[in-house]
Formats: sequence, C-alpha cells, structure tokens
Amino acid sequence: MSLPSDNPVLNAVGLTFPADGSVLRGTHLAVGEREAVAVLGEAGSGKSALLALLCGMLEPTAGSLWANGRPLHVLPAERRQAFFRRQFGVLPQACRLLPELTVAENVALPLRLAGMSSARAIARSLIWLERFEIEDHASSRAAGLTRPVLRRAALARALVGDPVVLLADEPLADLAVQTAESTARILRSIAVSHGTAIVVFTRDPMTAAYFNRTVKLADGRTDTMPATPPPVAVPLLASTGEAASFGLPLGPVR
Repeated sequence: MSLPSDNPVLNAVGLTFPADGSVLRGTHLAVGEREAVAVLGEAGSGKSALLALLCGMLEPTAGSLWANGRPLHVLPAERRQAFFRRQFGVLPQACRLLPELTVAENVALPLRLAGMSSARAIARSLIWLERFEIEDHASSRAAGLTRPVLRRAALARALVGDPVVLLADEPLADLAVQTAESTARILRSIAVSHGTAIVVFTRDPMTAAYFNRTVKLADGRTDTMPATPPPVAVPLLASTGEAASFGLPLGPVR
C-alpha cells in the first residue's frame, strides 16, 4: 500500500472515467509539496487517462480534484483551464521542440505566451537550462540535438513557469542509465528546492525506483488510499458564483 501525503498539494479523490468506469474506477492520488512520486502501470492500466484528468485535458465523470486544498472541480471550465495553465507544468511523452527556435527560445516560450518580455523570459530560460546542465546548448536548434538534451530542454520548458505541480509522462524513457539517474536526481532536487509536487508516469519499475514513492495503477485503480479533502457540498462543475463563494483565486495560489 502506498501511503498518501498528509498534506497534499495535489489531491485526486475517486476519479472515474468514463461514466462506466471502464478506464478509471474511483482512482485516488495524493502528492505532497516537495514530493516526487512515480505512478507505475502497464499499458492499458489508465495512466494516460489519469494524466489527462490531472492536467485538465479531460473531465472526470465522478470524483474531485484539489490543489493546495482548493476544489478545482467546482470551477467552470474556462477558469479551470486557466488555473491549469498557470499552475501545472506538463511534459508529454513526445517532448518536441519547435525547430525554428533555439533551445533557450523554446524553453522561454510559455513565459512569452503569458506576456513576459523576451529579455526576461530568455533570462529565466537560461537559469533552467543551467539547472538541467544543458546551458551550453542554449543557442542550438533542436535538429541534431541528442535525445537526453531534448528531454531535459522539454523538462526545463515545463518547469520554467515555476508550476505548483509537474506531470511528466515517461521523462526518462530511452535514456542511458547514467543519464536517467542524473535526470531523476535533478527532478528530485527541484521538487525539494522549489516545493514542486512532481508526478512521473511510467511503465518501467526502474524509472519508478528513482523517485520518493511509487503508486501502482492497475485496471483503473491505484494502490493508495484517498487523502481526506475538506467537505464541499457543491456538484461537479458548479457555476462561477458558487465557486467564488469559496474564495477561489483567479491568480496563482502562491
């Protein structure tokens, strides 16, 4: 049994998708601040669906999703998506960079799209490239770069906005053992230094072993008990007025 965090930053309770529960059936996941957790499951276990629910790409047919104790599931769709964009970083398995941009410009792209000046965004991106030990490639284009460099650049892009939660799909896939160990070490260090809750989705037990805790997912269920959220007597997807009554923020939660 994988014990949930006592004070989760990310808390998914009883997520079900679709309505018949054929993919996820009352799935629970609680991840604490500064914790790096691996969700381990075979193909068809529901990992992709869980990741999509946690980052707001899909809506659960039942269950609730909380961030820093705030009930995201009561927000109307537009505000919920805005929250995810500001507070969650996502690394898809196909971590492509735009070929017409340099590595530094690719990493800076989320900040530019959020309205930050080019100079500030590039300066922030260079800090993250240094953290991932690939600053020497800042001026390089994506074509011709090795898989480890591309993977770390994509991780830097997902983290450049200092998200509350990072959701990463197979971040160590196809990396040599030494490179995988080094990348996992950097991710664990970032979790501690930045207070980021990191959730890695993988089918590889060796990848899962690099992180603080493993949650096993099989047949749409996790092996973890739910962390108890505060009660909210509001139906899924409540109105804006109802969500506002809880004092839910429009801006970042930290």
